[in-house]
Amino acid sequence: MPDTESDPVFVDVLTDEELSVVARPGAMPVMPFLDDLAEADRETARRSAYRSLVARGVVDPPTPEAIAAATALRDGSLELMVRQDIRSVVALREAAQVVVAVARTTAATQDFWYAHLVDDVVLLEEVSRDGMHRFALAEDAALDALAVAAAVHPDAGDGDGPALAVKAPAGDPTPPDAVLERLGAAFLRSDVVVRRPGDDEPPVFALLSGPDGCWCIAAGPQPLRAEPLTADAARTRLADAVASVRAEAVTLRG
Repeated sequence: MPDTESDPVFVDVLTDEELSVVARPGAMPVMPFLDDLAEADRETARRSAYRSLVARGVVDPPTPEAIAAATALRDGSLELMVRQDIRSVVALREAAQVVVAVARTTAATQDFWYAHLVDDVVLLEEVSRDGMHRFALAEDAALDALAVAAAVHPDAGDGDGPALAVKAPAGDPTPPDAVLERLGAAFLRSDVVVRRPGDDEPPVFALLSGPDGCWCIAAGPQPLRAEPLTADAARTRLADAVASVRAEAVTLRG
């Protein structure tokens, strides 16, 4: 049970393979385990996932009528009867008006965090490197705070000093050496994208945070630079990006 009314409420955990059975493919979120499999192995994995979903009561076996309809269409499709809570998860993912995506890298691990906003509901999705998707529901008013908690180190300190050149190639999660030396093993790098459907230029930036400081690397033309931030400024940078895209989505929806 959540501690307060605004705390996320856990829904379920699904694997990459299970999601590929009940949900349509899309650009986000990532499927780290399934994407690493060869095509032939993916089909085997999906068949095993289907059996698991049926055994757990998430999916009902198809009726003879559904099988007959799929046979008549001859396109490989088959309508599945999916449990209500999982059907709601899939619907929220597909209908998201704003998606906050955070790829988190530490000295030892990497995972992925998503917040899918639909009206007054936020579907949270945490994805581990082995392809486990943990789903929870939260209120829309909590979105900014949840995104900040996901992307900024909980004990973040204030960065200072000059801006630092980023020499790593685009997409490389390695911070500048001077930042690594200062943050040590406690660093958190969060690569953030905040987008709405149809947005070709969403806010994209990386936040580097830890007890010894915060830095921001904004996507743009080379050369990239890591700008020092106070912990409060790092949190505000993320909250402002979320609020800005959210406002655009509301305006377009209205």
